[in-house]
Amino acid sequence: MAGPHESIRVFATSRPSLRELWASRSGHFDRLHLILPSDAVVGEPVTVRLQAWDEYERLHAIDGSPALATTDDEATIPDSVSFDGDGPSVGPGDSEGGMTTFEAQFATPGVQYLTAEYRGKRFVSNPVRVHDSEPDERTLWGDIHLHSSLSDGAGSVADGFAFAREVMGLDVCAYTDHDTMGFFIPPRWQRERMHDRYFDQLKRATAVNHEPGSFVTLFGYEWTKQPSQGGHINVYFDEIEGAELFDSHADETNTYEGLWARLDEWRESGDGDVLTIPHHPAEAMYPFDFAATDYDDDLAPLVEVYSQWGSSERPGREGNRRPITMGHGETGEPGTYVQDALALGYRVGLMGSSDYHGPYPGHSLMHAKPHLPSLEEWRRDGVGWGHIWRVWNEQSYPGGLTAFRAPERSREAVFDALRSRSVYATTQPDRILAELSVNGTRVGEADSTVAVESPTAERTIQYEVHGTAPLESVTIVKNGEPFYVATGTTDVDAPLSTFGKSGELTDDAPVTGPTYEDGRGGDADYYYLRAQQATRPDAGYVPGGAAWLGPIWVEAD
Repeated sequence: MAGPHESIRVFATSRPSLRELWASRSGHFDRLHLILPSDAVVGEPVTVRLQAWDEYERLHAIDGSPALATTDDEATIPDSVSFDGDGPSVGPGDSEGGMTTFEAQFATPGVQYLTAEYRGKRFVSNPVRVHDSEPDERTLWGDIHLHSSLSDGAGSVADGFAFAREVMGLDVCAYTDHDTMGFFIPPRWQRERMHDRYFDQLKRATAVNHEPGSFVTLFGYEWTKQPSQGGHINVYFDEIEGAELFDSHADETNTYEGLWARLDEWRESGDGDVLTIPHHPAEAMYPFDFAATDYDDDLAPLVEVYSQWGSSERPGREGNRRPITMGHGETGEPGTYVQDALALGYRVGLMGSSDYHGPYPGHSLMHAKPHLPSLEEWRRDGVGWGHIWRVWNEQSYPGGLTAFRAPERSREAVFDALRSRSVYATTQPDRILAELSVNGTRVGEADSTVAVESPTAERTIQYEVHGTAPLESVTIVKNGEPFYVATGTTDVDAPLSTFGKSGELTDDAPVTGPTYEDGRGGDADYYYLRAQQATRPDAGYVPGGAAWLGPIWVEAD
């Protein structure tokens, strides 16, 4: 396990070039994003956000009018749109002229796309599932792991919520400030400030920005073990008023097991429901060892499989395209990966978030080349890791998003989706649509569990993926190993027909359950889906977008 002294070495080796920082004051147009809801109803208009970004992940004013098109020949959309300078009030870079909105109306059921052509390049929206009538559930998008100036981040919680709602069009957002980690202050000081006033300030900001039916704010905080002492866990409550702060320095809650025991007592008292989500478990400075923990998968039903740190699904040596290289890198040790948790028999689902330490939910900036935040951002947001990391040459990735399957935009429905594991993870800004079922049971249904009559009973596995770029591969993972791989293309300019894949598979191998290396394991087989998109040639070390969905467990009666 890495020690805190390693941080000095990390910062020394990742110092930026002053010449590059000076040049970063002005960027160049890099790409357009088209963001719209993932579900639409025939004949009902939806709002489309069209954004221009530069190479530093900043909104960028452009001239001219991108030409619009759609896969739905009967849809109603403008022929072109202009950026009139009426941009959002919050955002990185030159927001005026960097974003505009318009309405689209689809007429044909099925999965549809919008495209925009600008300067000879094609830019594609996220996929939209168009329904004949109002669906029973929708795919909502959220970023629920963020930090503000209430701990070690930059900017206010209110500004972050505004960016999530107005710029990124997110449905769900949560700030989870640290209980015992502030910006360059001793842990005990942060603990005192959280108990004295910051926890209540976070409550008020979460409550006042909640808009039932349109924008959901969840309340939570980060239980933070200090360097070399263990991993971090986010704690989420279904309501705000009765939520309590059980910090990582208190005698009764300074271990994972102690925290879960105390949260279970709180839940049994009738004050509400609560759940926890470990994150970056494979990071060397803050590892979470599933093998050395009496894990409670009722109070911790999910793991954050991906964030700006990278993916903790499996080690880099085993093919992980996003191994943790930021900070002290990945542990490389068994027990700290999501596949280890699943091999041990723990029932954990997969979700993703950004862990961005600034006011930009849904669009983290750390993976961009080192650059200077604007003077307005320093003045408005203060000093925090969100801005310092942008200046430094950190090896991070785009943040993650969580897709929630929910019947409505309400705090109750979103929390229920987390509790039932009716969620999945994607990279930012890739709002990939993904489906996985075994014998007709989808992820999140029936406790994501299928019971078969005997260990040799056949199982039918169905999958469907619609990406935001051509699909390079879709992998069905069974008990930690690839069970099936559907290969696609690595050509980022391939036609829209390469953006989707679906199939039906049969598994007739006996149900054995996974086994961890020390002999422990589970008695149910598990299946999950991993989708990988094609990578832009100029993307450097950052691969194309991805999604992780599942697992579904199969038990033999």
